[in-house]
Amino acid sequence: MQGVYPLVNLSIISDEISQDFEHALKVIKELGASYVELRTLWNRYIVDFSDNEIHNIKNIVDSYGLRVSHVCSPTFKIYIDDDKGYREHLSILKRAIEITKFFDLGYTRIFTFWWQGSVEQYIDRIVEKFQPAIEIAEKEGIYLMVENEPSCFIGTGAELHLFLDKLKSKWVKALWDPGNAFFARETPYPYGYSKVKDHIIYMHLKDASVENGKFVFKPIGKGMIDYEGQLRDVTNRDIILSLETHYVPPSGSREEGTRESFTGLIKIVERILK
Repeated sequence: MQGVYPLVNLSIISDEISQDFEHALKVIKELGASYVELRTLWNRYIVDFSDNEIHNIKNIVDSYGLRVSHVCSPTFKIYIDDDKGYREHLSILKRAIEITKFFDLGYTRIFTFWWQGSVEQYIDRIVEKFQPAIEIAEKEGIYLMVENEPSCFIGTGAELHLFLDKLKSKWVKALWDPGNAFFARETPYPYGYSKVKDHIIYMHLKDASVENGKFVFKPIGKGMIDYEGQLRDVTNRDIILSLETHYVPPSGSREEGTRESFTGLIKIVERILK
């Protein structure tokens, strides 16, 4: 299927297939995606690898004819009052930026602290805590992408819009995740997307539904999220779509879940391109 996606470049997070990084790359290449997103490899977070190890990872990626789309940072997945964790996470951010620049990328992910109450109650403190991170990003010329994450203060498109409007920094953009917005009880498309579409530079793709009163992950195209509308709306935008399915078939593996989701994604893309 290589080369059938003029809509955007497609990426897959390697650990959504396997912690065996080379096996994950083989599957990504077989499926036909052009990019791999780096989060955990061989059961280690990407920011924990040494410079020599990062060079080796790049050589392996190059050997499969793939490119790195994103170096995932877990920055600020901590409680907002955790001063020690805060200092550690600023160091994690610096390391993520070093690796990001090594891969010649211009952005890295950041979160908005574990949820403890309403965004309105905490937003001024979140903005204050973000200032040192923004200073680091500006110095390095790297954009910070806030991912909407339901376990953090900012989980929906509406909340992310509120935060970005309050922050008013050109160095902070959006990593839009429709699936996360759904879990945060927002209609991802068109509502949530409409709130942040002008700030989005990257997307994570996962589908979900509510079954017997519970949120469950589904293969792309088999959940309740309007991915046909969502993907149609980003057809001509310079945004990488990265598959983060989280879906595992009842008697299967993460790899099988990713394969099924990728197939569903391509079916939607083909309908859009007709």
